[in-house]
Amino acid sequence: MPVDVEGREAELISVPEDLVSLNARRQPWRGLKTHTTVCGVGALRAIAGQRGNFGAAILMYHRVTPWAAGLSEPTWNVPPECFRAQLEGLLREGFTPQPLRTLLMNQRAHRRLAPRSFVVTFDDGYENVYRYAFPILQQLKIPATTFLATAYMDRPDPFPFDDWAAKGNPEAAIAWRPLSWDQCREMQASGWIDFGTHTHTHSDFRNRPALLAEELRLSCLLLEEHLGEVQPMFAFPYGSRKQGFADDALIDAARQAGVCCALTTEHELADPAQDGFGWGRITAHRHDTAATLAARSDPWYFAARARWRQLRRFLRPERTAHVR
Repeated sequence: MPVDVEGREAELISVPEDLVSLNARRQPWRGLKTHTTVCGVGALRAIAGQRGNFGAAILMYHRVTPWAAGLSEPTWNVPPECFRAQLEGLLREGFTPQPLRTLLMNQRAHRRLAPRSFVVTFDDGYENVYRYAFPILQQLKIPATTFLATAYMDRPDPFPFDDWAAKGNPEAAIAWRPLSWDQCREMQASGWIDFGTHTHTHSDFRNRPALLAEELRLSCLLLEEHLGEVQPMFAFPYGSRKQGFADDALIDAARQAGVCCALTTEHELADPAQDGFGWGRITAHRHDTAATLAARSDPWYFAARARWRQLRRFLRPERTAHVR
């Protein structure tokens, strides 16, 4: 029954080339863009007031780790001190932490969201979430959900889809090593962390809805066996709707596989008018402060971004076909 991880075609469990090139183009501008956002959103709020409560901000993290001197910075990483500062700052600014499953239950019961709600999620299942993020979340009393690529639990090797050049280096093992089931059980027993599926092998499932459904069923069985998680939450690997990693066919396959939601990586608030299949998330970067995360979670930010994209499409239609 288990999926043959070693026998799976290499292209299925490596980082897709188009995703690597897109992330490389964006990286140098992320810090500048997010910090200038704070000023713009603040100005809109000062002129027009609050835009209203249109959804919750589901924050997406991957690694939370320091790294060894002499090695390149881990990709998709928010160091522990930055992670703590981001969450403490959001609490000070009046944001309300929510478990993801509670957010889904409230949506389905048509209950109003708490003002400025936010959710913390982690993708992949790195051991550093247990070592560094978990104690901070306990201290701050913030719940979180970790999406596990279940094929790699308890394994001593790095994730095959990890795009960090130094993965596998024993001096930096905490930055790349996967979680164990025992560590997950300890976090789950605390009451602050629950677990969902990130599929079994974290493959590229574009145009493979049947394969996605197969992997989700296997991953769900493992989560129930090891953690007692029934009808778990799900986040798409890679997750971009615009690049085909979370299209309608794949979302339908996820519904049929029995998960209770299907999160993407689109930069969007979780719309309470939708059922959680297709909700986006807000990626937290190491250069983010609580102020930039708050600004990037503000309805005015999304309204301004939509207008800006309309203007760009009008002025330069040939240059904007790829813009997320």
